[in-house]
Amino acid sequence: MSLNEICELGIIGLTSLGQSLAAHHATQQRRVCVYDFDDPSFVPEVVKEYRTAIEKDENLNSAFSTIRPSRCMVASTSMEEFAKIITTSRKIIIFGTHGDDKKFDDIWNELKVNLTRGDMVLRWGEEEGTVLTNPTEQNNLQFYTESIVGNLSKLQAEPLGIDLLEMVKLEQDRATIIKERDIQETFVVGGARFAYDQLSEYVSPFALTGHVGSSAACAHYARMVQRAIEFGIAQCLAEGCDLLKKAALFENQDVGRTLTKWQEGGIITSYLVEISSKIYYKRDGMTKKGHVIDHIVDCIDLNGSDTWFSLEATKLGVPAPTINAALEARFLSNMINDRVDASSILGAPEGADTPSVLKDQISEDLQGAIHSAWTCVIAEGLSIFAAAAEVGQWEVDLVECLRLWNLPASFLKSDMLDKMLSALFENQGNMQNLLLIPSIASQLQEAHMSWRRI
Repeated sequence: MSLNEICELGIIGLTSLGQSLAAHHATQQRRVCVYDFDDPSFVPEVVKEYRTAIEKDENLNSAFSTIRPSRCMVASTSMEEFAKIITTSRKIIIFGTHGDDKKFDDIWNELKVNLTRGDMVLRWGEEEGTVLTNPTEQNNLQFYTESIVGNLSKLQAEPLGIDLLEMVKLEQDRATIIKERDIQETFVVGGARFAYDQLSEYVSPFALTGHVGSSAACAHYARMVQRAIEFGIAQCLAEGCDLLKKAALFENQDVGRTLTKWQEGGIITSYLVEISSKIYYKRDGMTKKGHVIDHIVDCIDLNGSDTWFSLEATKLGVPAPTINAALEARFLSNMINDRVDASSILGAPEGADTPSVLKDQISEDLQGAIHSAWTCVIAEGLSIFAAAAEVGQWEVDLVECLRLWNLPASFLKSDMLDKMLSALFENQGNMQNLLLIPSIASQLQEAHMSWRRI
């Protein structure tokens, strides 16, 4: 093998994204070795197609006389050959295993015997158009304290001096990403920080990433805590809107106007308030009667992600009353038939009046109460993560988690998270208790009476 064939990056898994990433770096005159575990015979065809497309440009550009991009993608048809072509310390990215742990395990078992100390392997997360081989198994995997990559890293990779990392996709609004072309999908990465720094330059053209912890399990944990916080803040806002309608007797448009007012100059300005304000104005185009919000069935199917956080809180002995209350609401939501039957027996007594309230006062108090509840939800989520990190002996970056959760297209995007991040930086990242940071504690004290009145 000549030195001209040695590659700086290895790609396993020629999915659409795997091919795109390999082609991108090859056109940047970086030598990339590609291999496909499912069908090694497919690899030469991919490389031939790439070369044919690139050679047309090369013939018109004399700048490529030294290093020709068309020769920077190198095919390999066996794992042994693949490992030999990549320079040490090897940098390898594996595509096409999201939701298929058995496949990743098979790839790892074949790959590891060809690796040496100092090599780095990153498992890419969810890709566009991924079809899970076993959705039930995938759902369960996401809730384990240790992912398969975390287990393999601890038991096999680390003793060999190999860094094994994992990318996990965060929750984002897909419609916003499609609409705003400059917004990238966001992934959290768990594993050795040094290896992350080495690999991130290859990943960054295709995904926005952040390093959240020293174990691959940290990436899964960051995503699940994000989901739990989303459930919590959504429930707080839903109950607030319900109060506006039932206690203040607001019509849908009144609720929409109140949310718009909060969004334009309140203390809970956020993506969630913005989209919620719009739904209260939207007329129902199917029935031509009333608003869409009145035709949405108030029932949510439950899955493992709903109960995961409360189970973790119980296991770790960390109180999470606000998020647990949101979970109880989801349980009640799921019992729609029981609620319908009970309403005919346990309805409000005749003549019972809703207590008189001042609409402006309840609107102002409710905003403060929601802000305080949201603060508690986020504090509970971070406390659980910190407790898990202590048990798992992980080094975690909770400030980075907050930053990633607050990026455009995130359901948690809000001015409140901006202020929390500023407060944490002022507190030098000390995450002992979010509620005790002076600036955050002051906000809670200011909203204290509003919270109590609600």
